[in-house]
Amino acid sequence: MGMSKRRTGIYLLSLVAAACTPAPPPFSPQAFHAPERDAAPRLETATPKPLPTTLESPWLGQSATRPTTGPTTTGELDRGVVRLALEEIVHRAVANNYDIKVASFGPGIEETRVVEAEAQFDPVFFAGANASIQDKQTAGTYFQRFGATTSVPTYYDDNRSYTGQAGIKQQLVTGGQAQISYQASRTELDPRRTIKDPYYESELMLQLSQPLLREFGPEVNRARIVVSRNNQRISLLDFRLQLEKTVAEIEQTYWALVAAENDVRIYDELLGRTISTADILSKRGKQDVTRVQISQANASVESRRAILVRARARIRDLSDQLKRQMNDPDYPVASLATILPASAPLEQPVMFDLQDQISTAMLNRPELGQQQLRVDSTTTIIDVARNNLLPKLDLVGSIAAQGVNGNFSGAFKNQNDFDYLSYTVGIQFEIPIGNRAARAAYRRSLRQRQQAVWSYGARVSQVALDVKTALREVQTSWEEMRATRQARFAAADSLLAIQQREEAAEPLTPTFVQLKLDTQANLANAERAESQALVNYNVAITALERAKGTLLNYNNILMREVMPGLVR
Repeated sequence: MGMSKRRTGIYLLSLVAAACTPAPPPFSPQAFHAPERDAAPRLETATPKPLPTTLESPWLGQSATRPTTGPTTTGELDRGVVRLALEEIVHRAVANNYDIKVASFGPGIEETRVVEAEAQFDPVFFAGANASIQDKQTAGTYFQRFGATTSVPTYYDDNRSYTGQAGIKQQLVTGGQAQISYQASRTELDPRRTIKDPYYESELMLQLSQPLLREFGPEVNRARIVVSRNNQRISLLDFRLQLEKTVAEIEQTYWALVAAENDVRIYDELLGRTISTADILSKRGKQDVTRVQISQANASVESRRAILVRARARIRDLSDQLKRQMNDPDYPVASLATILPASAPLEQPVMFDLQDQISTAMLNRPELGQQQLRVDSTTTIIDVARNNLLPKLDLVGSIAAQGVNGNFSGAFKNQNDFDYLSYTVGIQFEIPIGNRAARAAYRRSLRQRQQAVWSYGARVSQVALDVKTALREVQTSWEEMRATRQARFAAADSLLAIQQREEAAEPLTPTFVQLKLDTQANLANAERAESQALVNYNVAITALERAKGTLLNYNNILMREVMPGLVR
């Protein structure tokens, strides 16, 4: 009964340990809702003006309200304008972006699988207790009962035994299992038997089983650990890929915001020029200008005003997109703050050598490191599958020291004298007839490894293509930027020539007015093309760094990666 109480105590301790394990905090959706909800101000949507039903033009005398260009700077787009450098936005995103946080759990989850695989070699404590009561009657020899001899050959078997056992067992890296156990028992016999008093038995036993062929060796038995560690490293590289993806998306959004701000400035200047033209036409309406020219200018003013409205809205869209990518508590998406760029785009040529860039990519692209790890895992699986082709031949053996006495201390002393030792040794052999399952698994492992090898080759080709394409885009964007700048100079000179003709008192015919309006639009388009080419150049540099696998270093983001055993 003492061993039974001990077992109950161990069980209760395990329950207490489970109860002491901290429970995860309760999930509260409101905790995620509150920052965005509280950041959104309570603003009533202004009633929009109705659509016009007639032409309204200050230059035709049909409206007393003078049209204005609206905000002349993007700083008036919204309340709480904040200019942030690209580096600051990237670092805020690394610390707060939800997608990065989600990906960051992957390596930790895979690490628990490594521990789980290693734990199969942890020693295991076991214990047990049982009671056996046996009361039966069987045919046997004559014996005296109650002073009389029975006429029927009977044998009474009334035994009571109580046994407790405890020990430690461990799986060995060689594939075997070692176990040491101690067992104590008390046995009470029928008082009508020769031995009337209870007796105690004490036994210490060492058992060992060891595979000699199948499942033999550390390489086979630690294969699960090797594969789990490789999966953890793959998950770490997945995290790095998510980092690079997020940073690349932020840079693209940032430079798009630069282009959008330039668009607002360009369209605002274009609208100002167009209004100035309309003013000149209106003042000369009684001289050499007819209603046709004024209507031409009026149409251009309103169409360009509409373009400016859309351009301002795009700035807000990109600002909100940056806030979403940052997930910074200082800048919730729902807040009225408008983020504008503070970093100027790069305008200097950068020289790259294709061979050097491809070599750098082969050393740093996470996808190549991941595929190397997959090839390594399939090689480990091949070793296991090859071992499983062998027949199962196990060596088993045990040695036990036993002691018996009328009391427990005497039995324990006898057992410790090691006078009574028992030995067992044996061989167990097993092999499936035909061994088809093992052969099929081996063939599958060979094909999976070859598949992984060819997948690595495909990734190498893709990396080379990515680098070559990205480098070509850098060069193309630079040449495009040079050409668009020349086009902008030419468009500005063309508009200057039109203005000089106008100052020289050239008649403002409908053709000349349309030419002037079109030239103003051409200059705006040339300025936008130059701005977009500059943005494309900076985006192309980002794409090249990502194609090389060096985007994090390019943005001063350090990430510790433990990648032992990789052949780069």
